[in-house]
Amino acid sequence: MIEKSTTLADSMEDIHLAEREQLYQFIKELLEKHGPDPGEYDTILKMVDLIQPEDVEIFRVIMKPILHPGTIIGFSFTKPFGYNGDFFIIEKIYQHYVNPDEKCCKWDQFFHYLPAAIAVVNRKKLAIEQFKRINENGDKGLQKNVLILGSGPANEVNEYLQSTPHNQLVFDMIDLDQRAIDYAKSKNREYLSLLNFMNQNVIRFTPNKSYNMIWSAGLFDYFKDKHFVFLLKKFYQYLAPGGEMIIGNFNTNNPSRKIMEIMGDWFLYHRSEEELMQFAHQAGISLDKTEVLAEPLGINLFLRVRK
Repeated sequence: MIEKSTTLADSMEDIHLAEREQLYQFIKELLEKHGPDPGEYDTILKMVDLIQPEDVEIFRVIMKPILHPGTIIGFSFTKPFGYNGDFFIIEKIYQHYVNPDEKCCKWDQFFHYLPAAIAVVNRKKLAIEQFKRINENGDKGLQKNVLILGSGPANEVNEYLQSTPHNQLVFDMIDLDQRAIDYAKSKNREYLSLLNFMNQNVIRFTPNKSYNMIWSAGLFDYFKDKHFVFLLKKFYQYLAPGGEMIIGNFNTNNPSRKIMEIMGDWFLYHRSEEELMQFAHQAGISLDKTEVLAEPLGINLFLRVRK
């Protein structure tokens, strides 16, 4: 039995070594031609999924020529603003930015192919739809307050305001990064009368008004479970009667998770629909006032609670 077990272990190690060598050779070829072509995208994803924990650092060394701020994935890896998912990388995703440098452009095109990147664009579209719905509900001509937690580049607000001639919404925008606020102000300079930016930590921020909607798309999946529940319970108090809070979180079935973590050093708390519903229950919100929405790919989930 011991001899048989040892043989099996050796065989598994041989398979692992063969897969590793195949991956490294493939990556070296990609680097030589400055990035993948579309027909190679799925091969990269499949091969990265095979990387074992003990091989991550070796793989990153091999990928070092592209893990710099000139590529989107390298921007995530190097974190020039000090944290993952900063406003600038989100804006690059929204704008489908591709670095024109021949050593970077193919890698940026590949990044935009990732399901997670597509889901981020989808969640912007979902935000605009939700803003329009709130704007059209209820009394016409009556101001409605919207709070955005982790406002980032505020691209969704900008596109909503551009496309809504009869807007009734005013926005309070909270972000911890002053650079994000400065960028968003510049982007939305023609709408500043409708926007109030606050450079604050959402955990410490206490509103002085009630809101028809509280929206947060890309913030809560950086929080531990206890902080998620704490903030959900806290901000639920500040919903106006009939108001709602919508919180985004990456689903556990995110097919881009491993490449985000290995190549982008981008880690999130992924959560299932059942976990999000349980958080609402823990925050004291009844199930009949709770549901989970999703963008078309089902990669970004949205916990929606109503007052």
